[in-house]
Amino acid sequence: MRVTWVLVVLLALSAGCWRESAGVRVEFDETLGTAILDLAHSDGVRPLKELAPGDWTTVRVLIGPALGERVAAELGVAEGLEGDGTYRGGYAQDGNLLAFRRGDEVARVVGLGRLAVLGAGEYPADVVLRARDGAITMTDPAGRPVGSR
Repeated sequence: MRVTWVLVVLLALSAGCWRESAGVRVEFDETLGTAILDLAHSDGVRPLKELAPGDWTTVRVLIGPALGERVAAELGVAEGLEGDGTYRGGYAQDGNLLAFRRGDEVARVVGLGRLAVLGAGEYPADVVLRARDGAITMTDPAGRPVGSR
């Protein structure tokens, strides 16, 4: 009987160890990074939605590295990050991290590696990237600065 209980306890503990992490998954997007870098060098203007299409309503831009607690608080999630460029729930890269949201839900999180040309803040889906002399400003379609810190 004791052996059975020990096995049940061990099985329950091991099942807990093998469960999927609840962290938000980060992926590198080389295509997006290249498009943003090319834009910065071109002195051009492009809507972010054109560079990063999808069903999202806002984007939160962070600049790494960022600890897991900070990332979780800024994204409004219980767990930190996992995946490309992460370490212990945080973002370990020196570049931008873009969290695309659909309402209150995180739809996609993209790391740009060491590329950090976007300003930190939260921006609406119609945000426009305006490049000048290698720097990018985030504006509304009329050219007025937008975003919150």
